[in-house]
Amino acid sequence: MQIITVSVALFASLALARDFTLYDNSYFGGASHRETRNDDDACWNMNGKGDRASSVKGYGCTTFYRERDCKGDKWENVHDASTVPSFLNDHIWSFRNKCKCDYKARDTCVSACEWACGVNNPSPHICRSKCFPNCRDGAGDSGSKPPLT
Repeated sequence: MQIITVSVALFASLALARDFTLYDNSYFGGASHRETRNDDDACWNMNGKGDRASSVKGYGCTTFYRERDCKGDKWENVHDASTVPSFLNDHIWSFRNKCKCDYKARDTCVSACEWACGVNNPSPHICRSKCFPNCRDGAGDSGSKPPLT
């Protein structure tokens, strides 16, 4: 019975963990550093391990911060990124395995913008530029989102 309990606890902890790998160079080149942390709202400091990061591989959504203790400018990353935003290049100091953006809702909004701006609109590019900024989730969140395409 104890073996089953230990096994269940071990598998449960693995299911709640997430990992990502930071690479020194863009396009996943150079030396790398792997982080495995719980999939929760805890803040983790990189302690110098992100001061050379230029690309990241990982599954799920992680918010990276320019300052320690999850402060300062931030970037929400989903899955792999062959480059990181210039403000974070060689300056990732902390992270959280959680994001505020609801990407499914945003994708629905983007589709609605595309449709509405494409129907009998003489300036679809201007329409999209005014519509897309409203496709966000997390009121008051000023963090960078992945580019809208």
